[in-house]
Amino acid sequence: MQLKYWTSGCIALLVLFASFPAWAEKQSADSEFLCGGKLEAEVWQLWDGSAKEYLRSQQFTKRLKEQGDTYALYDVQTYAHNLVAMARRCKRVDRLQELAELLGKAFSTLEAAPDSKAGRAWVCKGGAVCNEKNRLINKEVLLTSLQFLALTTSVANGLSQVSNQKQDKFVELTAIASLQHLLRWGDGNAVRQLKNQIGAQAQDVKDGSSALFFSDKHLWMIAVYADLAGIFQGNPRVLAEAKLTEEQLQGMRQHLFWMLKLFATRITLMDGVGRNGRPVKLADLDRGFWRRYADNRYAGYTGGEKPVNCIKQADGTFQKKESLNAGTFEPVENIGWDISHARRLVHAFDAIERNREAMQKVWGVAQDDLPSVGIMRAFAQQLLEKVWNGDAEYPLFSNYWSGANGWYRVGYDNGTPRCMEGYPPFGLSNAFATGGYASWARYDPEIRTLGRRLYRLSVSDIEADRLFMDKYFPGLGTKADAGNRMLTQLMFWPSLVETRQ
Repeated sequence: MQLKYWTSGCIALLVLFASFPAWAEKQSADSEFLCGGKLEAEVWQLWDGSAKEYLRSQQFTKRLKEQGDTYALYDVQTYAHNLVAMARRCKRVDRLQELAELLGKAFSTLEAAPDSKAGRAWVCKGGAVCNEKNRLINKEVLLTSLQFLALTTSVANGLSQVSNQKQDKFVELTAIASLQHLLRWGDGNAVRQLKNQIGAQAQDVKDGSSALFFSDKHLWMIAVYADLAGIFQGNPRVLAEAKLTEEQLQGMRQHLFWMLKLFATRITLMDGVGRNGRPVKLADLDRGFWRRYADNRYAGYTGGEKPVNCIKQADGTFQKKESLNAGTFEPVENIGWDISHARRLVHAFDAIERNREAMQKVWGVAQDDLPSVGIMRAFAQQLLEKVWNGDAEYPLFSNYWSGANGWYRVGYDNGTPRCMEGYPPFGLSNAFATGGYASWARYDPEIRTLGRRLYRLSVSDIEADRLFMDKYFPGLGTKADAGNRMLTQLMFWPSLVETRQ
């Protein structure tokens, strides 16, 4: 009998020892992606080595200050928001302080809002985008300002619990600028428009107008309100010093309430079947409202031939030569957001999750007015079940959140002399890497697997891997120049860094 137990024990130990290398390898791989691990160290090395100076000199000094190009604010948010989110997750207060010092430079370029509107604003006076044709020159470009405020309020929110003179100044500047902008953008006309939009249906869109859309501007404003609430709850003095009248405060509460109402109205929840065969909830946004939008007029075309060719002229402008008539393709009826714009969901959900209690206390919204974690998880499931191509070895992502994969933004110019031939099927896959989607691993671990696989592909020496990355993720590929690779890594790597569970 003793021999029997001894033999069984030996076998158990052998099984344990045999499995130890695999377990140890997994633990090592996991630790690489944890706060304090190898990848976080490489992110900060990238930041200290070139990224911080690039943002300071090229974006804030050259573009924003010297050229008056407020699209620099848009780009800074795009480049730095995933970094800020990582710094928050990993509790790097010193890095948030450093980011605050850099981002705070933008507040000195605020000036009186144009068109006799209240408050101060960033006014676009030059650069590659703002011109007379698109009527953006000498105007406040709402989206660029909003994206930047979403970034600065996230940093200020993270610093609002730690008090020193420099930090308090940045938190105060951010709060005051955000309040002035929200008061200007959330007036009575804005609230009336939101109420009108809530009653609209997708079939009410008859042309290419965006008037009925739930847009990225709405989503960013919700994110700014969320982080402001956290600032004010943690430091009531900041709100008191803003000296808002009761009328202004009630106006802001109404503005947020109706935006959240519109957001809830435009979320389509659907039943699906997950990869494990179990039922899952899927979520789409503004489903069907974007089917006639100009950017999506080739959404029904999935071929390889370019629908439009951009031919450069002697004067530097472009002639658009259409080889495939957009009218040939029927609008895709369920089209909503594309996956590049949908990256806003990553930071909006993060802001709401971190500030649920504060939003209820400061802005008076009810818990049921805020998107639940279940709804956020349904968006992550939509990414996995409809957007991802299902290939774990070489993951790609459809151009549209609905799962449609036709061409996007064919012949786009935004009123500038440039011309974009458009994004072919899977052409927006890079948005998964740069958009922060990998941080949704908290909703489904499969997303973690996809993010880490793309990271491994980006450092692989295997020819097939390198060809794949060059084609679909060029900023992480072998042909990317040093500047492009640096910025792409700055956007991608932080989204892979997690806290220890």
